[in-house]
Order: sequence, then C-alpha cells, then structure tokens
Amino acid sequence: MLNVFLSVAAGYVIATGATTSAALVGRGLVRATKTALGGDARGAAAEVVGGLVSPTLVSYAALAGLCAEVFGAARELAAPAVDEIDAVPFHRVA
Repeated sequence: MLNVFLSVAAGYVIATGATTSAALVGRGLVRATKTALGGDARGAAAEVVGGLVSPTLVSYAALAGLCAEVFGAARELAAPAVDEIDAVPFHRVA
C-alpha cells in the first residue's frame, strides 16, 4: 500500500514539475520568437536565457519560502524554552 502511495506521490511531483518547467521555458521561447521577429536579436537571446533560467528561479523561490516557513515555525515552538533560559540568572565562574 505504501509503495502505491509513494509511486503516485512521486508521479504527481514529477508531472507537476515537468509541466511547470515546460510552461516557463515555452513562455520564454514564445517571447524570444516575438522579439526576434521584431528585429532585436540580442533581446531574443536574453529572452531565451531567461526562459531557460526561470524554472531554476521558481524552484529557488519555492525552497526559500519553505525554509522561511520552517524556521518561523521552529522559532515559535522554541520561544517558550528560550524565554525560560533567559529568565535564569547567569553567573560567571572566575
């Protein structure tokens, strides 16, 4: 049962990731074609590079958001313990 669930979950992640990446790259290529037909070869090259890099940037933004959420939750969970430690007087040993 677990194998079926993991297979479905992995398939879902792969399919959505591939679809999103293909859409982002395709959007960049459409923009590059439009720019190239307008006569701007450098702009078209920039659009191609942007289309190829955009899936990486989207992944980075998603992971950054996840990390921020995890660290925020950890901070909230640890706050009572940190406050308790701060309440204990600190004595240095000479």
